[in-house]
Amino acid sequence: MFVFKSDWRTNKSEMTAMKFDYVVGTGGIGKGIFFRFQEDHTLGRNETRLAELADYQDFCKLHIVLHYIAALAGRPIPLYAIGRVGEDDNGRALLALMKNSGIGTNYVFRDPHHKTMYAVCFQYPSGEGGNITTANSASSYVSERQVLRFFEEKKPAGNGIVISVPEVPVDARICLLRKGREYGCYNAASLLGSEVEQFIRLRAFSLIDLLAVNQEEAYAIASQLQAHTAEDYTDRCFRYLTTHNPDMTVLITCGKDGAYAYARNEKQFIPVVDHQVVNTAGAGDCFLGTVIAAMICQIPLMNKTGDKVISSAVQLAGLSSALKVACHDTIHFSISKRELWEFANEKELTFSNDVCRRFFRDEM
Repeated sequence: MFVFKSDWRTNKSEMTAMKFDYVVGTGGIGKGIFFRFQEDHTLGRNETRLAELADYQDFCKLHIVLHYIAALAGRPIPLYAIGRVGEDDNGRALLALMKNSGIGTNYVFRDPHHKTMYAVCFQYPSGEGGNITTANSASSYVSERQVLRFFEEKKPAGNGIVISVPEVPVDARICLLRKGREYGCYNAASLLGSEVEQFIRLRAFSLIDLLAVNQEEAYAIASQLQAHTAEDYTDRCFRYLTTHNPDMTVLITCGKDGAYAYARNEKQFIPVVDHQVVNTAGAGDCFLGTVIAAMICQIPLMNKTGDKVISSAVQLAGLSSALKVACHDTIHFSISKRELWEFANEKELTFSNDVCRRFFRDEM
């Protein structure tokens, strides 16, 4: 059984007293194109189907997560990206976008031999969809050496947040998590369902403080344990992860079915904020980025209140994700605290005094 606690001193999910001084992440940096299907049934293995080429912008995981931190953290905090792009127009455009958002790109290497990561995304009429991403792009050559170089040159001081997300090699991502442990950082990560076995073999779950996964990835983790009678796959996913790290916090985004947050003996359900769904791609990365931005503002990660009162980082992330899915692009570039405030008013949601004081202090 899961119960809720409120004392941050005995509960790592209540991070209100932690002040963070920098964020460093590695993951995919790239862009892509969108095709829209007219039929809602899943694309078959040998099927050829016509689709409309949409004027949507697609971006890769590290860029998405860091953008929401930059947009919503509310105070200047150094954000560092570790990655690779090609010496091509896409790479130059992406670096310009990241810099303009406040993301440091000095450790994004310009690769003269490999092109910037590119994706072909597909979307069903429901707004759901997926993508096919190049496996031999510049991002595929991010190395442990690049990660080590950041720490050797920057020698970051204070409390850091490490973000390790897919679309770069697992070895480089785990190297960043290990350096995060060495530097006393708060380690956040996500992974693909196909990477679960590799994370287990390399004992990477023990290095992660906050893991963010979607339904498919949670199923892949949950499958490591036999199902108990009436036990939900989200519970089973968390139960398995705690065998590797009992202190891990787990976020599971479930699309239209909302999201779950787990930490020790706590469980919080975050319902979907009813809103128009245009494109769900990037919503999970938006959720993770908003959670981290809220933590930087010293908002409790989890906190039990009524559905109409937003008092935690995961509830803010649910609000932010609802705005994102109404946007065609995988990054909602216009998102801001002011827009979140107005959106909450529109939906007749209110904020706790703590969230008003810490997260919206520049808007009050």
